[in-house]
Amino acid sequence: MSPALKVDLPQQQGLTLIEVLVALLILAVLAASSTQVVSQAIDLRLEAEQRAVAHLCAASLLVEQQLATEWPDLGTQEGEQPQGHFICYWRIEVQGTPAPRLRRLDIEVGMEAARTRTLARVSGFVGQP
Repeated sequence: MSPALKVDLPQQQGLTLIEVLVALLILAVLAASSTQVVSQAIDLRLEAEQRAVAHLCAASLLVEQQLATEWPDLGTQEGEQPQGHFICYWRIEVQGTPAPRLRRLDIEVGMEAARTRTLARVSGFVGQP
């Protein structure tokens, strides 16, 4: 090869546009998936907090019924009770038992006024005062 035919091609420096676009695509996919993971973690934390508060409400209602001076009527009662920054919507079903001076309480608590989703259930017994 003669020196006159030798052409110096410029050396490539930096990244091509396609390489930059592929890198940006990878970063966008990673950002989207990490956002979804963080969102699910937040939802799970809220669900756990609501379940803990609902269980606290149910246990509190059972103790209130056990300490009450009045005998609970048979049937179903519904109501709401504030607990922290939540409002617990509860349903108590009072049933008779084979022991005439004892009644069974089944308490369900949720965080929705429609009471379609129960977050905590507690059962207990109340003796006649």
